[in-house]
Amino acid sequence: MASVWKIPGSPWRAILESAFFANSVRKTTMAELYKLALKQPEVMITSEPMHKPEQFGLPKSAKILVSNDGGIVGRTARARRLVREFTKAESDKFQGILKEAVYQMNRRPCLWLEGIVGLHPDFMVKAHLLSPETDAKNMLDWGINFTPFMKPWSDLYKKSRKLDEPDILVFADPEWRHPEFPNGLVIIDEMENNIAILGLRYFGERKKGTLTLAWTIGVRQNMVACHGGIKKIGNKPPIAVFGLSGSGKSSITNSLDHEGTLKKSEKVTVIHDDAFLIDLENNFTVALEPSLFDKTDAVKFNDPIIKYFYSAQNVAVTQMPDGSRRIVAEDIRNDNGRCIKSRDMFKHADFCERPGKVIWLQKDTSLPPICKVNGSSLAVAMGASLSTMRAKGVENVDPKELEKLVIEPFANPFRVHPLLEDCQQFKKLFKMGCECYIMNTHAFGLPGSLIDIPKELSLSIVTELVRERIEWREWRTFTGLMLPKNGNELFGSDYDKKYKPTRNPEYLRFLRDRMQDRITYLSNKRDIDQDMDNSFIDPLVVARTVIDRILNPE
Repeated sequence: MASVWKIPGSPWRAILESAFFANSVRKTTMAELYKLALKQPEVMITSEPMHKPEQFGLPKSAKILVSNDGGIVGRTARARRLVREFTKAESDKFQGILKEAVYQMNRRPCLWLEGIVGLHPDFMVKAHLLSPETDAKNMLDWGINFTPFMKPWSDLYKKSRKLDEPDILVFADPEWRHPEFPNGLVIIDEMENNIAILGLRYFGERKKGTLTLAWTIGVRQNMVACHGGIKKIGNKPPIAVFGLSGSGKSSITNSLDHEGTLKKSEKVTVIHDDAFLIDLENNFTVALEPSLFDKTDAVKFNDPIIKYFYSAQNVAVTQMPDGSRRIVAEDIRNDNGRCIKSRDMFKHADFCERPGKVIWLQKDTSLPPICKVNGSSLAVAMGASLSTMRAKGVENVDPKELEKLVIEPFANPFRVHPLLEDCQQFKKLFKMGCECYIMNTHAFGLPGSLIDIPKELSLSIVTELVRERIEWREWRTFTGLMLPKNGNELFGSDYDKKYKPTRNPEYLRFLRDRMQDRITYLSNKRDIDQDMDNSFIDPLVVARTVIDRILNPE
């Protein structure tokens, strides 16, 4: 699905595309970006070797470079504006702001980097990043995170299937300032595949902004947009997990032995732990990036995993007695330390067939560690009302907000196409026979008496799901969900004692309230945003009604 040349179809596209052709702009290479990043004032050069730098045209001696972003070390969702939601007056206002931003950035030396999003010959979209020369490190990271337009990727792109879509354009100026937008501004025109990222330093804004456009392109091609992880275990169909950062998405996806519960014969092949598309017509799942952009909170000093790093952001650097400079991670300096690293640390592939199982990772303490969902509409409803807690530092939000449970449909806060489109695409997937499960990876029980759900248990559950060894029984107080019959046998003799839901009225009221949270959220999407269908609300209403009858039999 290689993109094709098209005349700009919107003023937003015309404004941004024209910016690439100013006299101040020159096309750049990864080699030039590395040289510029070495001289960038705020960048730190470590003594840690970069993993396989030659593949990007960099010198074999290249080192891991570290950049820190000041006070902002996470994404700023409140900066985002969608062009399709603007009134006429808002369009005029923001086009004026964007034209001025382009003018001011074009007055400085700027660089144009070409890249590719998508790793399957039937889905490869060309992307272009324009930034000031002073932002070379972020541009270098963008090229590494996706793929720069160079061999061997450019050869694959030329052979890929053509798609009636314009290239992705990303315009990013971290030095932009505006008194009305102290937290920056992101303008997204997903219909024409462009995004302007203004006043934001964090690399994740560029990565997720680019993915946002790629996901939207995929949905237009009858694909399912996925913010999650997908892997194969042995010869079983792929298993996909969906969750926000901190939900266990990467831990589950990237685990090679599931804490020792997998046999040596059950070899793991990782596709990706963050972004992919499922093609519903051609039975393939494609990763959008060749690299991993992961948290470094668990990376120890001199950790062997550092040898797979390409780059790092928002981590500390220390100098050893011998003069060498080393990365200090574990979120000691600040929350949400990050790295871009290679998938070479495990067996990996760029694509696979459609998943046979989908797991919604939820931090909803009313739910036990694992449930199976019966019915495609309820499976969609539970994904569209995915309940979780935000990971510390990932989002640039008030610390008090981090304590609250939030609903994030399909764990994808970067979706800009209508939610109903995602619901319809996932329903098609489940109708094709894909099974759906819900895993609570946080804790179970009533507030004040929570029982922790350890990572080891979550991984062993995934193992038994793949082996098809879990026997299921109906959960009579949550119509449409099923519980393990043999939990004690598979997960320890105290599994049922800890995690079996009771019919205690206090617990049932708590479970009902959490159901109502989901119903209210989806109903608001229907009534206020006109972006939800009753068919995805009704299964939850049925389940709530059953609990109401138990609590109030009269």
